[in-house]
Amino acid sequence: MRQFRGVSEKEIRQFFHIPPSDFSKNLERKKLGMAMGAALYLPGSMPNFTDKLSKNNLKNLTSAIICLEDAVSDSELLEAELNVVNELKLIEQNDQNSLIDINNIPLLFIRIRTVQHLEKVVTLLGSAIQYITGFVFPKCTSYNAKSFFLCLESINLQYSTHLYGLPILETKEIIYTETREQELSKLYTVFKQFEDLVLTIRVGATDFTSLFSQRRPGNRTIYELLLITNCFTDILNKFNRKEDNFIVSGPVYEYFESLDSFRLFTDVNSIESILWNEVQLDLLNGFYGKTCIHPSQIDIVNSGYIVPKELFEDACLIIENKAETNGVLRSSAKNKMNEVKPHYSWAMKIIAQAEIYGVLKENVTSLDFLQYIKNL
Repeated sequence: MRQFRGVSEKEIRQFFHIPPSDFSKNLERKKLGMAMGAALYLPGSMPNFTDKLSKNNLKNLTSAIICLEDAVSDSELLEAELNVVNELKLIEQNDQNSLIDINNIPLLFIRIRTVQHLEKVVTLLGSAIQYITGFVFPKCTSYNAKSFFLCLESINLQYSTHLYGLPILETKEIIYTETREQELSKLYTVFKQFEDLVLTIRVGATDFTSLFSQRRPGNRTIYELLLITNCFTDILNKFNRKEDNFIVSGPVYEYFESLDSFRLFTDVNSIESILWNEVQLDLLNGFYGKTCIHPSQIDIVNSGYIVPKELFEDACLIIENKAETNGVLRSSAKNKMNEVKPHYSWAMKIIAQAEIYGVLKENVTSLDFLQYIKNL
């Protein structure tokens, strides 16, 4: 698996100073959380979804979340469960018969409903469980979080595997100010206890806005909803500290246009432009990756995480000189100061990001690259 694997090696060399590195689900946990990137949601009821994951418009997809919760009505759940199990068993069969290259299948996650549902799905999957990377825990609270992770821990022991949990913070206990701090503190205690099992902490903007009978319009980023932004700030403050090793993933943007009407470069008010702006704000505020609901969002999200050459050189300068000095270093671009002590943790994060998403050539921007691949 590799970011932008649908782009040829020749074209990668055209834009990248250092290309993205290959990775698998065995990558170190924090880097793997960063590598999820644009995580595409697929309803569990979607037929032949594993075949769709190999289509050309999904070549750059590195992670997919198969939803058996909100995306599936209660009356369709049994049928959706059977569909998901059959699809994963088909992957298993094709892999055993060397009919597919498993390295070209995105990291797969299943969004379940409850602890009991998790146990049921795992039993149905049987040996096909080896083809998923983890489970998404919706509406995760201090009441159910420990049960989710204890169950996952037991599953890993039973199947001699290492599946991850991806809790979603999206309930009233977190968005309502009178309970937020206590709830986040309780969740922090649980997540630290099971830190090795937490791949990403995800946030649910849609559920948060619904609690106030709101829905953000397509021409506004989520950061313009102050109720939501204030909550995100508290979540990041709790889980994004340098002494911890959590990755917090950005919220869904629930608008899209068809693949043949890409207008990012021609209309500043287009759906794509708003999404691009939101991705920049995600990255600025400390989110890594984003929940996506349409293939047209994948390249926009992932391109936002490619590292500019100047930032990479600053990060390298700081890390390479840490043993000799903890003072100020002048950047190679001669336009900023690099202070080893306060900037070291930032530099380490940039190096990890560069390994996963690559480093652009000098005077090349992520928008240059995005425009090129959208015109392929």
